[in-house]
Amino acid sequence: MKHVAVVTVALLLAACAGPVTMGPQVSQSAVARETALQQELVFERTIADDAKVYGVTFPLLGANAEFCGQYTRPAIGLAVWNIHSLSRNYQAAGKNAYGLDDRLAVKTVGRASPALRAGLQSGDIIQSVNGQSFAGQGAAKAFEQAMLKIGNAPSTFVVERNGQPRTIKVTPITICNFPVRVDHDSTAINAYADGQQIIITRGMLRFAENENELALVLAHELAHNALTHVDKLKQNAMAGSLGGLLIDGLFAAGGISTNGQFAQIGTDIGARSNSVAFEQEADYVGMYFMERAGYSAANVAQFWRRMAAETGSNVTARSTHPSSPERFLAIEGTYTEIQKKKAQGQPLVPNFGQP
Repeated sequence: MKHVAVVTVALLLAACAGPVTMGPQVSQSAVARETALQQELVFERTIADDAKVYGVTFPLLGANAEFCGQYTRPAIGLAVWNIHSLSRNYQAAGKNAYGLDDRLAVKTVGRASPALRAGLQSGDIIQSVNGQSFAGQGAAKAFEQAMLKIGNAPSTFVVERNGQPRTIKVTPITICNFPVRVDHDSTAINAYADGQQIIITRGMLRFAENENELALVLAHELAHNALTHVDKLKQNAMAGSLGGLLIDGLFAAGGISTNGQFAQIGTDIGARSNSVAFEQEADYVGMYFMERAGYSAANVAQFWRRMAAETGSNVTARSTHPSSPERFLAIEGTYTEIQKKKAQGQPLVPNFGQP
């Protein structure tokens, strides 16, 4: 019987079909070139996503600094880089696509930023700032530290553009100190705040149909951080029966994270209700943040309806994000409230305090 089984397997293997044509042979050098090309395309997509998010974010951080309390810093709305800012895998792509070398260059300029108004452009080579030059390993970090030291004082940039030197003066403004980072590896449609920064996934960037919708997502998460929702959730947990157990993972859903990761919400009813309430508050304040930064909150409800349809089977999203008719009525009521204040020339400030 065993002999029959072995023969049967051998016959089956012999009968396996394979290719019958002979295509062109591929050389290892061609494979290397194709690999480099694909790496360069991935790199360029990554840089484009970073630039898009940075451009949309800066007006939100600048227009709403008064609501960020101690979490503020001076900024001119400029991201810089050189060849040493990249991992070894992408240095060749950085050199080929953007001409990066030891010199410090302007990577991205934020929308409505002092840098943009002063005339700084992506690709400018920074020769000096207030007489200090930056180049080589660690140049980007040294530049950031120097700008923080300068504070809100005016700065004189000498840059090279098209081979010609230019002198440009820039005065920083105060912005919310909540950096926004893109998770380029995640295709999930998600964004979250952890109390110190905001993370948005590549999947969310693709889901947002325009920059106004992207601003909506970022404003919502900025509201979470500005209103210290993470700290409040921790405080509520410590005051309840949890005793701090699993606190780093319990509140990760619902757009709020205490450890930079999403996690299934716990079974504590109070935790879920608090999360929903904070989501509603982030809706409300985030719409004000949008309008203050020059974006329109007119279609906020429709965006969240699309999100509800996309995540309809996600139990965590349903339990922590308000998706009821009350949420959308509240959003529409907020838009009406904002437009009324604008028409009457009132400051665009959320109504703080208990209803």
